Amino acid sequence: MIAVSRHLCWISGNIKHKYIERGLASVSSKRHKMFEEYKGISRKLSKHENPSPNLNGITESCYMNNGMRLVCERRDSFATTIGCFLPAGSMYEMPEERGSVLFLEHLLFRKTKCNNQEQIENLIEDIGAKVVAIGMRDIFLFYGTVFSYKIDKLVQLFADIILNGIICDKDVAQEKCVILHELSQMETDRERIVMDYLPSIAYQSTALGTSVYPESNTIKKFSTDNLIQFRNRLFQTCYMTMISTGSICLKELQRIVCKHFKCNVEDYKASFGIPSKMRSCTESLEYRFSAAELRLRDDDNEFGYVAIGLEGPSYKQREDHIALTVAKHIVGSWDRSYGGANHNAPFLAHNSFNTSLCYMYKSFFHNWGQTTSIWGCYFVCDKLELENMVDGLHKEWMKLCTVITEKEVSRAINQCVTKALIVKDNSANRFFDIVENVFRYGCYEPIEQRVRQYEKLTADKIREVSNKYIYDRDPVVVALGRIENLPDYPLIRNGLYLLRY
Repeated sequence: MIAVSRHLCWISGNIKHKYIERGLASVSSKRHKMFEEYKGISRKLSKHENPSPNLNGITESCYMNNGMRLVCERRDSFATTIGCFLPAGSMYEMPEERGSVLFLEHLLFRKTKCNNQEQIENLIEDIGAKVVAIGMRDIFLFYGTVFSYKIDKLVQLFADIILNGIICDKDVAQEKCVILHELSQMETDRERIVMDYLPSIAYQSTALGTSVYPESNTIKKFSTDNLIQFRNRLFQTCYMTMISTGSICLKELQRIVCKHFKCNVEDYKASFGIPSKMRSCTESLEYRFSAAELRLRDDDNEFGYVAIGLEGPSYKQREDHIALTVAKHIVGSWDRSYGGANHNAPFLAHNSFNTSLCYMYKSFFHNWGQTTSIWGCYFVCDKLELENMVDGLHKEWMKLCTVITEKEVSRAINQCVTKALIVKDNSANRFFDIVENVFRYGCYEPIEQRVRQYEKLTADKIREVSNKYIYDRDPVVVALGRIENLPDYPLIRNGLYLLRY
C-alpha cells in the first residue's frame, strides 16, 4: 500500500512587532503576506464549495467515448476524494502472473514516462494529497484526497499513471525484499492469516480462491515481464470507473477527465450499467462455494484462532443482504477492551464477559465478486474453551432462525442505520461506499433508501432469511493455533440444525 500525505501548515519566522504610542501592535509585512495567502486559499475553496442546494448530495453518472465511466457525488466539502477501480484483483491473474496485484500496490505510483519517483512524490506533496493503492481478490482501486480546487492536478497524476506508467527490473527487485519482509510480519497477525485463508478454502479450485499474497518462492522468482503483461491486459480505460465525492460537479469532472485522458463525452445521461467489456470480464469467472475446513495446529501459539463461515447472498439480492447485515449486528462483536461489563446486549458478549468464554469474537459479512459472499464469525479462545464457544455460537445462530425478538432486531437496525449515516461525514468513507455499490450492485443505492429498507425489517424477515442461509447449511472452517479441543467438522455441521424447535 502506498500512502503519501502532506499536511498544510503555517511556518512563521521571527516577526518584528512595531508598537505605537497607544500600545497597539501593527502586523509586519511577512505576517500580512501570510494572511493574504490564507485568504487566497479561502477564496479558492469557496469557489468550489457552493453547490446549488438542489444538487447537494446528488449522485450522477456518465460514460466517456473511451469506455471510462464517471460517477460523481456533489456535496459540501472542502476536500474531495477521487479515485478509480478496475476488475483487476488477484482472481484475474494468470498462473504465470501470480503476485502481480501485490507488486502493483507498491509500484503503481513509482515511475512514468514523464516523471520519475522523486518528481511524482514532489507533485503529491505540492498538492497536499494523500494517495493510496489497494489490491484485493476481485478489485484493484487507487484514490486520493485533496483540496477541491487542486483536483485537476490529481486527475492529471492518475492519467499519467494509467497512460504512461512504466515498470523496470530495478524497482521490482527492490520491492521483492519489501514484500517478503511484509509477509514475514503478517505471520504475527493471526486474524489476517485466518481471514485470508477463509475464501481460499471456501472457493478452492476457482478464481476467487486465489489470494493476493502468493507463496514466498513465487515472489522470489517473480518476473517483471509478467507484471507488465498483467498491467497492459487489465489496466485499460475501458475497464475503469472513476468516482468523485466532494464539491466537484459532474460537468466539471467531465471537463477535467477529457483534458487529461484526451477523450470526449459520449453520453451525458445518467447511467450506472456495467460496461459490456467489464461485464464479460467478470461474468466469465466461476464462484463456487465449497464446504470444507483447514486446520493448522500449532501448539506454540497460546490461543486458538477460528473462523466459521456460511455462503451468503450476493450484493444484488438486496433484501436478503440487508437482513443478514442486521443479523450480523444481532450476534455482534466483543473483546475484553469493550465497556458495558455485564450489560452487553448480545447474549454471546454477555456470556463471554461472565465466563471467560473467549478473548474476542467478531461477526463478519464479506462480499466476494458480484455473486457471492461469506457470513460468519471469527473468535479467539483458550484451547479448553473452543468447544464451549462453538456451542454458544450455534445457539446464537439457531436463535436467529427460531426465536429472535423484535427488540433485538430493533437494536441491530439502529446500529446499522447509525453506521450508514456516519459514512456520510467522511469523503474517503463515501468513496468506498460508492465503490462497493457500483462495483457489486451495478448502481449506487442512496443511503436514505438503504435506511428505509432497514426500517422495514421485522423479526419474521430475519427468521426467514436466516433459515435460508444459516439453518442446515454446510460451513467453511479455518482454524489456527492450539485447536486440539475444537470440535470435528461433522459436529460443527450438525450444530446448524435442531431436531425440534
